[in-house]
Amino acid sequence: MGTVYFYIFSIVGTLLATFLGTILAIFSFSMPTKIIKPIQNFVVGTIIGLIFFELFHHSLEGFEGLTENAFLNTLYPFLIIFGVAVIFLILHECLHKLTHHHDHSPDDEEKTHDHGHTHEMFVESNSTLLSSFIFLIAISIHNIPEGFSLGIVFTNVNSSRVPVGGIVMAVVMFIHNLLMGFSMSKSFLNSNKSKVFSVTLVSLSGLLSFVLAIIGYYLNYSMNELTSSIIVAISCGSLLYILFIELLPEIFYEYKSKYTLLYIVSGILLTGLLLVL
Repeated sequence: MGTVYFYIFSIVGTLLATFLGTILAIFSFSMPTKIIKPIQNFVVGTIIGLIFFELFHHSLEGFEGLTENAFLNTLYPFLIIFGVAVIFLILHECLHKLTHHHDHSPDDEEKTHDHGHTHEMFVESNSTLLSSFIFLIAISIHNIPEGFSLGIVFTNVNSSRVPVGGIVMAVVMFIHNLLMGFSMSKSFLNSNKSKVFSVTLVSLSGLLSFVLAIIGYYLNYSMNELTSSIIVAISCGSLLYILFIELLPEIFYEYKSKYTLLYIVSGILLTGLLLVL
């Protein structure tokens, strides 16, 4: 009976949640602005909460006791986090400069404006696409220890009892993956990728989490704390880049409203509540 609970709730919490998030992202383009604004702002709040409430903390855990110097044990994960964020920022800037490098013909003055506008759209699309892939990679990396943990939680219960801990974790993951699936898919759609492409690629992230949960369930496989913390630190650095380069600018320039901060704070508080659970 425990195995049945595992498969039902792990599928719902991982693959199904991510898939529904992609579908919500597709329908969001036909939603009124007054509806999509709160959703977009709320999702950004949940990502901020995920970074600062969970990922930072989890990144530090595995480095405790690594050396006798407590300061260095705290410094190492932050170097990884901000190092990854800086690397992606440099890649972003390099792409931006490379796509801006072009020559104009001196006798092509009449087409200069149209060409410039088209080129700016091309640059913006490429930049958004790069951010979308980094976002996808960051969440997929984050799903590695999360998937293993879900499977292990379901094994830590007597087969004759209802695995309450696993069900609660699956429900929490459902809300989290639904919002992440929405945000990732919307990012790909904004970079002019097709609906099929966005749904397929983002859903693979949920599938990865489900497969890892199966491995954790049957093999009771758990990473050592240091490896897990390094993986989470890499994910955290990637998400910091996405947060400050794509999500926050989009919020304050495209989806800004007088309630923006309220929606963001609501997302942060919900994430904190889910982590407490």
